[in-house]
Amino acid sequence: MKALLHALRSEDKLHILNGLEGLARRLPDLGDSDFEEAVQAVIGLFYVDPADHPEMVPVLEQAEGILADQGTRAFPAIFRSLQESDLKVHFHLAAALGRMGYGALEPLLEAYRQAKEPYLRIFALFALGKIRDARVIEALPVLFAALEDPNPEVRDTAARALGKVVEVTPPGSVPGRARAEMFVRLLARASDRFAGVRSKAIRSLGKMARFGLLQEEQRALLSRLLSRALGEGDAENWDLAYIVRAEAEKARKYLG
Repeated sequence: MKALLHALRSEDKLHILNGLEGLARRLPDLGDSDFEEAVQAVIGLFYVDPADHPEMVPVLEQAEGILADQGTRAFPAIFRSLQESDLKVHFHLAAALGRMGYGALEPLLEAYRQAKEPYLRIFALFALGKIRDARVIEALPVLFAALEDPNPEVRDTAARALGKVVEVTPPGSVPGRARAEMFVRLLARASDRFAGVRSKAIRSLGKMARFGLLQEEQRALLSRLLSRALGEGDAENWDLAYIVRAEAEKARKYLG
């Protein structure tokens, strides 16, 4: 065990990969304290910046997979590490949680409900958007509520996550009432005072159009919204934020 953890501190990619393979075999049988130490050692790899060290991308991907394979047993260590790590680490942790699939859904929703800090809610929503399982529609009530959060970044991340839900959910499996509520709530956020929220709402509305979740009347409403954002017919009444106009242009492609 000591040799495997030491291997993870190497600067040699192959040495680290060998250490990860050995650790992956040992993790399921470790006691709680050794398991915690091993998981933290794996998380420590995420401090590597792949922009500076592109050769380490396979290491990061394998580390994400190993965390994902541990399932909810790794949750406490993952959430503890959020308090003492940086955004590079957090992106990889979210990816690992997403790779856990449906099994991560309820723990993430519970983490969201229990979070006392906005950032933890944001992280939980972001990770939830990484789950590629149609059953993620069970999160819709929480996502709808998050769209009304006082914190703009929470609203932004919730709007983004709804688009991710649309990507992985067959249209026929989303109840009509849920589709209608999703449309109405995203339409409201498309007028949010914060540009980031508006852009994510429009992006997700575009995905609803792309994946066949909109009725004709809704498509017409969305078309008018996009025209306003782009200032068509009234050059002085367009959305001043470039990112919003860019998303409006992309969303329009899916209206035909």
